[in-house]
Amino acid sequence: MSRITNIETVARQRNIFMFLCLLSMLSCLVLGIRMLTSRERIILVPGLNQQVWTSKDGVSASYLEEAATMYLPLLLDLDYTSIDWKKERLLSHVSQSDAAYMKELTDYFARTKERYKQFSLSTHFAVKKLETNPKELTVKAYGLLMSRFGEKGFESVPAIYGLSFEWVGGKLLLQEFVKLNGEAS
Repeated sequence: MSRITNIETVARQRNIFMFLCLLSMLSCLVLGIRMLTSRERIILVPGLNQQVWTSKDGVSASYLEEAATMYLPLLLDLDYTSIDWKKERLLSHVSQSDAAYMKELTDYFARTKERYKQFSLSTHFAVKKLETNPKELTVKAYGLLMSRFGEKGFESVPAIYGLSFEWVGGKLLLQEFVKLNGEAS
């Protein structure tokens, strides 16, 4: 009799083990199908070079620098084919507190696209220095604007750009982007 109970115990254990294996395989199959059909994207946050902080009143100077280095390529490293894509990426980070901010940036991209198409122009801004003002949430970017006209024309000129931000609901949103002329550092 003890032999029969041992066989029954082993059979029950085997059945439980097989059930758990089947349940595990089914779970893996469901998760695999879910991952294949998912449209979610994983966004990797760019690495920060310095310590940054935020508070209800604003952000650190290093946070402003990081934001400026993220927005400047979207605004200035352009060619005719990339303007629409960069515009879409940037406009989701523009302040909505005044409709003029969105209008100015939309107009900027429209003017830029027309000009870039007409002259086969592409530009790249090489940042040399950033001056931040955490109290006013502004950044001045000093650097070289390199322009290429078609196949043969090339120009590199010093340029200064100003960016102003707004701290709203825990987000740093772009308000204005302007070219500053004739200002020295």
